[in-house]
Amino acid sequence: MCPMCGIWWNGGWGWGPWGSTLGIVGLILNLLLFLALLGLGIAWLVRRLGHAPAGSAGPDPLEIARRRLAAGEITAAEFEEIRSRLRS
Repeated sequence: MCPMCGIWWNGGWGWGPWGSTLGIVGLILNLLLFLALLGLGIAWLVRRLGHAPAGSAGPDPLEIARRRLAAGEITAAEFEEIRSRLRS
């Protein structure tokens, strides 16, 4: 009898001569399954948080050119050239 819960229990992992060995193997397999699922979950989370949302191709090149024009990094003629190249 289990002294903690008062239930009759044989104290083994299973039945027969291979009971304890199969029980340990089962525990190891369950642990490996748990670790694999945990790893897949972490990988999914890292990919989900580390990248832009699906369908987003990144920053708009024309918007970048507008910002560069506003900051004085390029001239208006250069901006017009970039805009015409992006439209074609």
